[in-house]
Amino acid sequence: MTTKQEYDVLVIGAGMSGGAVCKRLSDDGVKVVCLEQGDWIHPSEYPHHYLEWEIEKRRHWAFDPNVRQAPEDYPVTGHTTCYMVNAVGGSSIHFAGHWPRFKPVDFKKGTEHGLEGTIDWPITYEELAPFYDISDAEVGISGMPGDPSYPARPDALRQPVIAPGKLGKKFAAGLDALGWHWWPSDNAIITRGKDGRKACNACGNCLSGCPRGSLGAADVAWWPKALKNGVELRTNARVEKINVSKGRATGATYIDRLTGDRHEVKARIVVLCGNGIGTPRLLLMSAQKGHAKGLSNSNGLVGTHLMFHSWAFVDCWFDEPIEGYKGGFGAPLYCQEFYETGKDRGFVNGFTMQVGRSFGSAYTAMGTHSGLMAPWGAGHREFFNKHFARHLLIFMQGEDLPVRSNAVTLDPSVTDSSGLPAAHVEYEVPENDKKLTAFGVQRIVEAAKAVGAIETNNTGVLSPPPGWHLMGTCRMGTNPQDSVTNKYNQTWEVPNLLIADVSSFATGGGLNPACTASAIGVRCAEYIKRRASDVLTQKQTPSNKDAPGF
Repeated sequence: MTTKQEYDVLVIGAGMSGGAVCKRLSDDGVKVVCLEQGDWIHPSEYPHHYLEWEIEKRRHWAFDPNVRQAPEDYPVTGHTTCYMVNAVGGSSIHFAGHWPRFKPVDFKKGTEHGLEGTIDWPITYEELAPFYDISDAEVGISGMPGDPSYPARPDALRQPVIAPGKLGKKFAAGLDALGWHWWPSDNAIITRGKDGRKACNACGNCLSGCPRGSLGAADVAWWPKALKNGVELRTNARVEKINVSKGRATGATYIDRLTGDRHEVKARIVVLCGNGIGTPRLLLMSAQKGHAKGLSNSNGLVGTHLMFHSWAFVDCWFDEPIEGYKGGFGAPLYCQEFYETGKDRGFVNGFTMQVGRSFGSAYTAMGTHSGLMAPWGAGHREFFNKHFARHLLIFMQGEDLPVRSNAVTLDPSVTDSSGLPAAHVEYEVPENDKKLTAFGVQRIVEAAKAVGAIETNNTGVLSPPPGWHLMGTCRMGTNPQDSVTNKYNQTWEVPNLLIADVSSFATGGGLNPACTASAIGVRCAEYIKRRASDVLTQKQTPSNKDAPGF
């Protein structure tokens, strides 16, 4: 085992939040090293370059590591449909670029309905807003200012909105007829060149990575600038254990996946950004003297309160071409008419009705998103002609409840390519979330009819839903009894070990988490820069008071 010099900060994970932490720290000369168990993915490896790109999306470019089974992945047992990418850029390489902020109400759900397991975030929207602004400016987003359902923010943060196309205009007209709120979406997709990245060319294949750099994935939005600042990024570096001595994190031991050699990295501060499954997995694997149940887990909360979002998909077809396969996928627009809890619905929380675009011809034949497949042989051409280019995807993304028994643990019976235990996921959909999803499907079908759809097909309530968004397993809070970290991302038991990714979310909202994950990373970095002495001397800023000057 080799040990090199001590760094100021060790960041584990090179995804959206990890990239944000590294870049913002290094702006001010902080000496940062980042360990990432994956590698760079070159744009030439994206499915864009395959004639059968739509089929490739379900094989080597699959979201699910259990399907890919690549050496950089680790297996997930139990609820196995958990989507993540281990690479520089993390899962943002696969994301569609939809970039909504959480709403002020999302930070106070414990106060709103008080159901068991739900707590308020220890921060407010207003506290996070300046870091949302920094993140938006760094990543590069497009959108339309003025949504009345959000607090005002600087208009200059956005580039011109992505053109809604025939698809977006048709759906907007239907929502207008119903009197439901809608707005063009913010997307981490640039419509003007930025930082050497090219503007979106509307190819529509965003979920397969973007070879132009138009999509604001972390590998192009954060990492070129972080590397230019001098951040040391070690790829193929699988962290085995975070090391602790005398109540203080001292660094980490990692395995070089290419050679099998073990190395130790020493750092004064450690920031963990491994996603909602990878982060608790590593904390549990780091059990050691004084931390028998894993790091910062004496209360047994590491890995608990896993959230995925509630999901359902509705495919709609029209009697005319609407060219849904053209344009940045992201989301042309969204409807949040039913976002907040309704008093008479019989459940709490709400959802975003999100308009997606279509894919190409192969997806049309393979059933699009809800499994309506074209028949083989006779009838195939007739089906295809009625469905291709006439399709609109609408899906509901509901806020699921944080439930303690929905959790990540270790499964030593299955191991990754380095011999480390798999993550095990237990997940059961609460009855509240089933009711919410069923309600959401009804509203989407209602909207589809208002738009003029002549045919619809839906998935129904997905039980359990796919794990695209992995949140809440190391949540932040106001005290060690109900959370893993304080409001400044410091773990209660090891104050110079911070967690700054989606696992820190106290609740998941009813919308995509990437924007908030990035803002949390920015905020964590700024806190370290301004309050490093407190972190290094193991002083915890009181969770219910603002840090001076922050």
